[in-house]
Amino acid sequence: MAAAGSRGRGQGGTTLVELLIALVLLGIVTAGIYGMVVSSANAARTTNAFLLTQAQVRAALDQVVDEARWASAVNAAQATCVTLRIPQDTPFSALSPYSVTFAYDPAQDAVVRQESTNPDALGCPLSGTAEVLAYSVVRPDGSDGLGFEYFDAEGNSLGSTPAVLGNIARIRVVVTTTRDGASRTFAGDVALRAR
Repeated sequence: MAAAGSRGRGQGGTTLVELLIALVLLGIVTAGIYGMVVSSANAARTTNAFLLTQAQVRAALDQVVDEARWASAVNAAQATCVTLRIPQDTPFSALSPYSVTFAYDPAQDAVVRQESTNPDALGCPLSGTAEVLAYSVVRPDGSDGLGFEYFDAEGNSLGSTPAVLGNIARIRVVVTTTRDGASRTFAGDVALRAR
């Protein structure tokens, strides 16, 4: 006969060891779920940051193409910099002509824009304060993320540093953004209006 308070064979209940095993298993499952939630949150944050950078780079490319479309001349042309003469009576310059430079700033890995009231300014980049249009403009290997290629009226490539600026009729702009291991390249072609 079993003594009062002692458990007999086949009676229900849990031992302290079983309870500890259940708590350990619950902890392992909870840690796994927490790890998945944290990993998903980090991936979402990284994706969101890259999408914002990508949108910024697209906007910068659009600005370069839109403004270059109205250019009447190329004042200076290099592989990572172009200075354009924008005439009067355009959507960008209703009252007076000006010159604008779009360039790569390696110190900031950025596309920058500089404007001069002198429409014949020849610098590339121009002197003065630059407005940053897009950050994280860099290739996966760390090289310049902005490049220009120039073409004549027949579509022949003049390379990235043309000898005769007057022959430039079209410009190809290539912008690469890299962030957190993800990279994307955008390109735009623009024919100069006066060519």
